[in-house]
Amino acid sequence: MGRLGVLTLVLILMWGLSGCSKSKPSTGSDETPIKELRGILAKGDYDGALKKAKEISSQVPPGASTEESLYLQGYVLAFGKSEFQKARLPLKQLLDIYPTGSFAPEAQKLLADCQYWQGQYDKGAKEYKKLGAVYGEKGYAGYAQYQLGNCLLLDDKIEDALTVYRELVEKHPTDPNSDSAQLMVANIYLKLQNPKQAKSELRKLMSLTQSRDIQRAAQKALRQIEEEEPFRKGVGVPE
Repeated sequence: MGRLGVLTLVLILMWGLSGCSKSKPSTGSDETPIKELRGILAKGDYDGALKKAKEISSQVPPGASTEESLYLQGYVLAFGKSEFQKARLPLKQLLDIYPTGSFAPEAQKLLADCQYWQGQYDKGAKEYKKLGAVYGEKGYAGYAQYQLGNCLLLDDKIEDALTVYRELVEKHPTDPNSDSAQLMVANIYLKLQNPKQAKSELRKLMSLTQSRDIQRAAQKALRQIEEEEPFRKGVGVPE
C-alpha cells in the first residue's frame, strides 16, 4: 500500500499542478508602451519584457498601463525565470493599488501559486483562502479550494485537507477541480491505510465524473487496490 499510496499521491499532485499552468495574460489598454511590451513577451524575450515592464510600472504618476505592466512583470519573473519570490513584489503592488482591477484576480492567483511552488504551504494556504474569499465569484472558488487542500496535505494536515477536498466536491460539484478533489479524497484514505473507504470514494468518483481520463484513472487505482488486497491479508506473502 505504501508504494501505491506514494505513487498515486505524486501522480495526482502533478495532475493538480496542471491547474497552475500559465494563464495567458489578458489585454488591457492599447497604448504604445504596453503594446510594445506584449510584442516583446510574445517573442519569448523575457529579459526585454521584464525591462520594459519595469520601465512602464515605474512611471510617476501611474498611467493607464501600470496595472498590466505590474502583472506582466510578475508573470515574466514567475514563468519566464522561475524567480517566484521576486515575482511576488510586483503582484503585491498591483493588489495594493488596484484591488478591484481587471488583473487583480490573476495577480492573487499567481501570488498564491508562487508561495505554493516555493514550498511555503502555510503562506500559500492563506493566499488561496484570500483568492477564494475575494475573487471566488469570478470563477476562482474551485481552484482556490483545491489548491488550499493541496497546501494542507503537503503540510501534513491530512484531516484538514480531507475536509477541504470534501467541501469542494459538495459545494462546487460542477467545477473542473471537483473531480480531482474527489480523487484526492480516495488517495488520502489510501495514505491512512483504509483501502475499503478508498474504494468507496473511487466508485463515487466514477459515478459522478464526466471525464473519461478521470474515469480511467479511477478504474486503474481501483484495480491496483484490489490486486494488492491478498497481500494485505497475508495471502501470497513469502515467508
